[in-house]
Amino acid sequence: MYFRRKKRNRRRGRRAVFVFALLVLILVVMGYDSNTRIVTEEFPVSGSKIPEAFNGYRIVQLSDLHGKSFGKNNERLVSAVKSAKPDIIVITGDLIEDSKSGAWARSLFQSLTPIAPVYYVTGNHEWASGGLVELFQIIDDCGVIPLRNEYLLLTKDKDSLVLAGVDDPNGFADQKTPQQLFSEIKSKHKDNYTLLLAHRNTLLDTYAGIGADLVLTGHSHGGIIRLPFVGGVLSTDRSFFPKYDAGFFIREKTVMFVSRGLGPFRHIPRFLNNPQIAVIILKK
Repeated sequence: MYFRRKKRNRRRGRRAVFVFALLVLILVVMGYDSNTRIVTEEFPVSGSKIPEAFNGYRIVQLSDLHGKSFGKNNERLVSAVKSAKPDIIVITGDLIEDSKSGAWARSLFQSLTPIAPVYYVTGNHEWASGGLVELFQIIDDCGVIPLRNEYLLLTKDKDSLVLAGVDDPNGFADQKTPQQLFSEIKSKHKDNYTLLLAHRNTLLDTYAGIGADLVLTGHSHGGIIRLPFVGGVLSTDRSFFPKYDAGFFIREKTVMFVSRGLGPFRHIPRFLNNPQIAVIILKK
């Protein structure tokens, strides 16, 4: 009896070790997938103010790369963007992490600009990186269009809409405010559909107050760790269960979309939160 119990205990111990090792392996594989496999997701946005010529207009949004590469020369990222068939590509901040990212950014821009026009707004990490001056020179060299508290008209056939962009609040203290920018827009293009590029996902009240129709943001990394039926767990300010973690949020007549982003957040790995390429499709 003693030896039988001992054998059973050994078998149970081996099973427990096997189950534990299997669970660890599954978590490792899920963690690797969550940080490396890009997902491309389409999000239709409808509105009566969207011009007829822009019905079906495809906007690829990239956010929060933080200098991460997906394959040599970001070939997997570039291939996924190309496959999305964008009319324009927008980058909503936190492209770089430090002052050593210049060559990486140049390579990425040189690969993206032949696909479609590229527009860029700053995030908080660019201002803290020490590499912003060099980045703006690279942006100019590569033909990327920065929107620094300014706007332009996108035209197609005889129709047009306003594309505006704001610098991150981490920028200069005396920079033009979103309110001032939209005062200029409304004085000249009050009937146009307005698409605003911004980094911060926490300023929905501001975006609604200035009357933006659609705002594309990032910053949250989708809550970094995502759980089924719960959503994002951790915000980038290290508070739990952020309100604006990912997807659509509506305030008054303003629709804000929050990208889950692509890169890591400091030393916290993404989990159940694959790097995202968002494709916004305008619908009349």
